[in-house]
Amino acid sequence: MKTGLITFHFVNNFGGALQCYALQRTLKEQCDTDVTVIDYRNWFIRFTDFVRMFPVTGNRKEIASGLRTFPQRIGRRRKFARFNSLNMTLSRPYHTSRSVSQDELKCDKYICGSDQIWNPILTGGFVPAYFLSFVHDPAAKASYAPSCGTGRWRPFMFFPVRRYIKSMGALSIREAEGRNLVKRLTGRDAKQLIDPTFLLSKEQWDEVTTVPQFALKEKYILLYIMQKDESVYSYVREIKNKLKLPVVEISRYGYKPDFVDKTVIDVGPSEFLGLFKNAEFICTNSYHGLVFSLVFEKEFCLVPSKKFRGRIYNLLKLLDIYIQPSLDTEEELKAKFDREHVDAVISEEKQRSLKYLNDFINGHDTVIESSTSK
Repeated sequence: MKTGLITFHFVNNFGGALQCYALQRTLKEQCDTDVTVIDYRNWFIRFTDFVRMFPVTGNRKEIASGLRTFPQRIGRRRKFARFNSLNMTLSRPYHTSRSVSQDELKCDKYICGSDQIWNPILTGGFVPAYFLSFVHDPAAKASYAPSCGTGRWRPFMFFPVRRYIKSMGALSIREAEGRNLVKRLTGRDAKQLIDPTFLLSKEQWDEVTTVPQFALKEKYILLYIMQKDESVYSYVREIKNKLKLPVVEISRYGYKPDFVDKTVIDVGPSEFLGLFKNAEFICTNSYHGLVFSLVFEKEFCLVPSKKFRGRIYNLLKLLDIYIQPSLDTEEELKAKFDREHVDAVISEEKQRSLKYLNDFINGHDTVIESSTSK
């Protein structure tokens, strides 16, 4: 049995690389299938990934630090490439949806997802390949928890989106909003499944984790944000005052705010995991920052990012996690949740996800459904 997986895997984005690794490994180990990641490189994502190499900002200090640290960003790209080459089985590269459809991949099953592959804002519009347009047998294609982010399919996209989703043998999605969108457009009920990064245990993540040397020698607060946000900075300052620990930031351009003690740029997915694993406390506004805070059982504070925050709130609601909405109260700044409850919910969701994948890979008819499912 051979399965083809198409997702965001090649971008210099920690969540993108790690969710692909997690789903590929889960399929191999839990579903007994060989997995090839279809090396499709969407032009718009390649373009935005290239642009982010340069400090596009009005802040002169950020521009200056971005220019100084350009070699470190090159190093980070190399570490991403190395992680992919060591941990993923890739097809030959494709640069258009048409080139994927014209090739003979010769897989028995195909899966699209996870990550925000159905978000037209991130993909530069409707991208047929991310809806498995090149697979003609409905029983051979499934989605695994793709996200629409806060993107909305525009009217001119309705016909092709409806066509491809209706022909999906097994249909799942990550957020409630996306599930409702699919229902309105196609009449189909998609299963709502958990992000693949939760499908691996902490011990399995340890196998691809590299802890930077400095992180082995000292306690620190880890700061990881996707978009610059002064409200996050306010929380970090307060937490630093309470814990009396240095702040280490995973930074894109190396600009260091006054409260940050160390910035790290030249880190790949393995080092990213290591920084989370060894942190004493984590401050983040990122979805996967939240995920790996939970995976490595860390205390954390979370201020959801202003963009694509729906997926964060969906996860918080699922796990019954309360986040502090304001600094004006006297409550503790860390997120509040029952660890045993969170573990139990994740375990239950993981089993649902594994059943969905096994049913699809093994060709069980029950996975192709029209009735409402969670």
